[in-house]
Amino acid sequence: MNIGDIVKYKNEYEEIVCGTITEVSSAMDSYELMELTNGVPHYYSKKLANFVPVKKKNIDSIYITVENSAGKNEYIFMKNVI
Repeated sequence: MNIGDIVKYKNEYEEIVCGTITEVSSAMDSYELMELTNGVPHYYSKKLANFVPVKKKNIDSIYITVENSAGKNEYIFMKNVI
């Protein structure tokens, strides 16, 4: 799963729908610059000057922006991706 991939996910009505991943983000302020590589979210570590995987304890703060078939953006947590 990478940015640009089409994924199936559950929307707010628990319906299974498809959409294209356009962005990965976090509710945590320290994860400003992010990327998604093979389904693993990475954040830019200023200390290491490199992208590193998100810590397991913080994975629930990660969400992705998905453009649905109607062209609207939906923000979903990664755990909702099927």
